[in-house]
Amino acid sequence: MFRQAKIAAAAIVLTMPGAIVVAQESEPKKEEKSEKITDSDHPDFVRCRTEKVIGSLAKRRKVCLTNREWEEFARRGNDAARQTVAQNAAGMTTD
Repeated sequence: MFRQAKIAAAAIVLTMPGAIVVAQESEPKKEEKSEKITDSDHPDFVRCRTEKVIGSLAKRRKVCLTNREWEEFARRGNDAARQTVAQNAAGMTTD
């Protein structure tokens, strides 16, 4: 059971960097000035958070995405974790 949790956590971590790059590349470029969104629940409100850099004890990076992109990011991570657990559960027995 604990091993499955470790595998699921590893799958989530491995899918994170790729999802961030995809989300940032898919953002359309806006040339016109837009009004600043102040409602934190709005899908286009930008949220930033700092994440630890894997392989470093002190490095951190700042990741800024819209609420919509954070939802997609979380959904992909959860889907990957569910898929990993489902694949590994097929060989388990409860005897």
